[in-house]
Amino acid sequence: MPVYIHSSVSHSACGNSYVEPQLTFSTQANTQLTFTTGVEEQAQIASFFAMDKLPLNNTEARLFTSLSTVVAQLIKTSGLTPQQLSQTALMLGSTSLDIGTLSPDTDKALGLPKIDRLSEYLQQKFSLHPYHLVINTACTASLNAVLYAKKLLQSTDIKQVIVIGCEFYNQLTTSGFHSLDLLSSEQLLAFHQERQGLILGEGIGALLLSNSQPKDKACYRVLEGDSACDTSSLTMTAEDGSHIHKVMSQAVKESGLRASNIDLIKVHGTATYNNDISEYHALKSYFNDPPPIMALKPFIGHTLGACGVIELALMDYLLSQQSIPVADYVTSQPHVIMLPFAPLDKAISQYQYLLVNHSGFGGNNAALVLETIQACN
Repeated sequence: MPVYIHSSVSHSACGNSYVEPQLTFSTQANTQLTFTTGVEEQAQIASFFAMDKLPLNNTEARLFTSLSTVVAQLIKTSGLTPQQLSQTALMLGSTSLDIGTLSPDTDKALGLPKIDRLSEYLQQKFSLHPYHLVINTACTASLNAVLYAKKLLQSTDIKQVIVIGCEFYNQLTTSGFHSLDLLSSEQLLAFHQERQGLILGEGIGALLLSNSQPKDKACYRVLEGDSACDTSSLTMTAEDGSHIHKVMSQAVKESGLRASNIDLIKVHGTATYNNDISEYHALKSYFNDPPPIMALKPFIGHTLGACGVIELALMDYLLSQQSIPVADYVTSQPHVIMLPFAPLDKAISQYQYLLVNHSGFGGNNAALVLETIQACN
């Protein structure tokens, strides 16, 4: 059973306010389903927090409202009816989830909320299928959510899956990366021989995965993928690229393809020394002469657990564009670029088979193979 990326939405999570689209659906019974906005939204969030016996603060309101905005826009773009929403499961991948909203509580030894608080809220708000799952595997979280969503569509009677990738600024994440000396003070130079580290980004991406191919637009068919954990280190993957190589080759094999079929690689490309060098070694050993690469983190920063879905959403958007974005340093300093990037004058829709690569802190690696399907009029 084929699985397609039917539609997508991506947003920056920066800012203090969001205006949620007014959405009204007519059902066969001539009743209406209206998604609440503004003050009503705040009341709904407050009611949800009351069930959790947790106080509502401005940071939490921003976080929940922004998630609602993105999901509402995806539903509007996809044209889902209330009946279809009831058959739509939810997958959410994130590294920090809502940890940035927590405040110290001296009355509790450990005041952490349950891990599925975000997904439960979205499931209730949009009357989705009861099945919702949170995946928390560092920087591969939302790509792993896509892999699980594909399996869910192919093994159950669920008709659609909304896959969310979200990452919000929080001091714990920022301080953690700073302590590891992984942050760049200037820019993110993915696959540059003199790269200096990563720049953190925050954002939300949303995909609708479905067994039905969207009409009148090019799309991606999700072929296969693979995910596994590297035990060579507690924090990172093997620098020789052997584990990334294994995951990529398994993903391509399960897709029924060979390395020679891959036209374009969307690299993880964090611009940290270990990550880029291990991915470089993996690509060189698996492909020998790798196809062109594209990197999106130089434009949006590293959005950690959200990057799988956010970058897929951007790739979905690029299907309607005539070129692939390439960072200035790639064209101005070609002599220090580790692998050839895709040319500016070729659209992403002209590549048939794409490999999407992600690596996670702690050694989890994931890869996904996509096929570009042209619009059927």
